[in-house]
Amino acid sequence: MSSADGKPGALARLARTPGVPAAFVLVLLAFGGFSLLLPVVPLAVVRGGGSELVAGASTGVFMTVTVLVQLLTPRVTAAIGYRWALAVGSALLGLPSGLLALADGPVAVLAVSGVRGAGFGMMTVAGSALVAELAPPGMLGRATSLIGLAVGISEAIFLPVGLWLLEVFGLATVAWSATAFGVVGLLAAARLPDVHPAPPERADPSALSRRAVLVLLAGPFLVMVAVSLPYGAAASFLSPALDSIATGSGAVVAGVGLGLLGVGVIVGRTVAGLISDRRGPGALVWPGLAVSALGMGGIAGLLSVSADPWWFIAPAVVFGLGFGAVQNEALVSSFERMPRSRLGTASASWNISFDAGTGLGSVVMGGFAGFGYVVLFTVAAGVVLVVGGPAAVGTRRTKVNS
Repeated sequence: MSSADGKPGALARLARTPGVPAAFVLVLLAFGGFSLLLPVVPLAVVRGGGSELVAGASTGVFMTVTVLVQLLTPRVTAAIGYRWALAVGSALLGLPSGLLALADGPVAVLAVSGVRGAGFGMMTVAGSALVAELAPPGMLGRATSLIGLAVGISEAIFLPVGLWLLEVFGLATVAWSATAFGVVGLLAAARLPDVHPAPPERADPSALSRRAVLVLLAGPFLVMVAVSLPYGAAASFLSPALDSIATGSGAVVAGVGLGLLGVGVIVGRTVAGLISDRRGPGALVWPGLAVSALGMGGIAGLLSVSADPWWFIAPAVVFGLGFGAVQNEALVSSFERMPRSRLGTASASWNISFDAGTGLGSVVMGGFAGFGYVVLFTVAAGVVLVVGGPAAVGTRRTKVNS
């Protein structure tokens, strides 16, 4: 793929590409419904007397089912097309959300979370692959950053809004609002073009063996796990951590911090997308990892001195910048390493790494929370460097997708 020249109007051209606006809206709605409830459910569990381990499991079950469904989604989109895959995903993610307000006990909460996770898995893989499928030549980096923009906007707005709605109106309002997102998502899916994944050709290198695919995608996969695991820890435990410093107001501040983390993701992914189209993927992997680790370390440091909750906004934004840059670099690298007929596989790999890491961050870090939140976020900072550093080696490869 040729490098884009970055001239004014390039992003406008992408936005006018048929199907891209509707896909953007669908991703926005998917992550909106996801973000509304992501910090709310664990906090509601803890406030209801449940343990941090159970609180983390509510996110962990969601993400586990998400990953399992993501493995199947490329086959689903090949069979029924992107439009129907995204419609079904929107229904499964959004419509059952209101039942969280009626759920009595952890089993019911986990069951609803599992169904929602199935919908989220379908939407994340199909949405990213569809935008890559529709992207004009030379604009893959900016196409993926457009997905990042939808994700970042959702996080910036709905992570704090969800916690605010919980504090002011209660869990029912948050849960039924997420259901409304699913309904609107169905309407957006109806406006998608009837696009199926490109079929492989006989001479297509999509005939790569399973081992070859795993080797090609291993680097971007592990880099994403390295930053999404700390993200899962922050999304699930920043609110309880700040709530322990300033009960009530701490959770609200955490929501603001998580929202601004989303703003950082937008900036990080946008910058990375522009640079990727000019210089190829990989240039910002190392800086992104370093900035991500700095953000997690900053949260741990502030917790160690019980700083005012508002100070935590700064390291949250710093982490968001690094997280966004690594996200886009890993996604573009995944797409570039696969032939066009295997874009769904690349999308599934990236989304699985994102969601598996987020789920592990919620469950595994829930165990570390027993030793204190300072330990939790210190370990999270270490994961970025220990896992991400070696995985970042050799991120630049000759691309297959042309």
